[in-house]
Amino acid sequence: MRIELSLVVLIISVLVLSVAFPALADEVYLKNGDLITGEIDTSENGQLVVKTAYAEKIKVNWEEVACITSDKEVTLLLKSNEKIAGRAACPTLGSLQLIDQETGETRDFSIADIQTVNPPPPPPPVTYKALVSVGGALNSGNTRSKTLNSSGKFQARAKKQRFYLEGKFNYGESDGEEDTRNWLTGAKYDYFWTEKLYSYLRPFAEYDKFQDLNLRFITAAGPGYQFIDTKTASLFAEVGPAYFYEDYKNGIDNEYLAARWAAGVRYHILPQKLIFFHVHEFYYDLTSNEGTFLRTEQGIRIALVKSFYLNFQANYSYKSDPPDGKKSSDTSLVLGLGYELNF
Repeated sequence: MRIELSLVVLIISVLVLSVAFPALADEVYLKNGDLITGEIDTSENGQLVVKTAYAEKIKVNWEEVACITSDKEVTLLLKSNEKIAGRAACPTLGSLQLIDQETGETRDFSIADIQTVNPPPPPPPVTYKALVSVGGALNSGNTRSKTLNSSGKFQARAKKQRFYLEGKFNYGESDGEEDTRNWLTGAKYDYFWTEKLYSYLRPFAEYDKFQDLNLRFITAAGPGYQFIDTKTASLFAEVGPAYFYEDYKNGIDNEYLAARWAAGVRYHILPQKLIFFHVHEFYYDLTSNEGTFLRTEQGIRIALVKSFYLNFQANYSYKSDPPDGKKSSDTSLVLGLGYELNF
């Protein structure tokens, strides 16, 4: 009997406490009289985001908000760019009172004075991105061959500056005879004068044993324009003069001033899942008005697990005046496993 009585007393106590001390929640009062309860998350693109238990996230146009209250500390970014924190109270509709959790001091604001609620942390001053891809094949039996393809790219980006590095190495054998050996390395430095207009400096070097090429070295500079640069799309174009030098093992060396045109695009066909990319560089001999050189890279990246992806890429190069006995164009198809790192 005592146990049953104790259980009844416990249940009644819980019910009384639930009524006397209801679960705390933030409150958003709208100008039309509606009330939204939940947890104030942030405000973005002119909308206040509220997490609720019944509808996950609700987005409300900030101009429709009359007042907010919070049971926890919130951070306000005012239109004067002042950032303050405290617990929000609602003295009257159209205004907001912020209470300092430590001192108890209060400050009153008009809703119209607030720019952002719980603004996200500012982006880091410099962001880094690296892509590494490795592919190859090994065949034995009637056909004996092996190939290795490797590439790496690195980018550091600040508000006004961007630095880029790239490198490639390809090797192949067929029936014990080497038939592929080449490498490429390059860099580019961009300085942004405006959000989209920049100046660039682009050094580039490559070697190809089976093109008779000991060294091709190019240095270019000029203006560039970043039309789009978002997480899901990128588009740029560049022009400018270039110094072009080629050292051949047996052929005639080349050295001349060239005009350079370059462009690149990246597009997420399926965001974070399927990415198309293309980049090309074209050089035109300004000395003889005869020589041209073109190199392109295009392909797709397919996301696998975590930061791993499958990379299918087609590389093409064209030289209008190759050494005797060599072809003008070269095409290579590369399938590899890649890893992307953002930090």
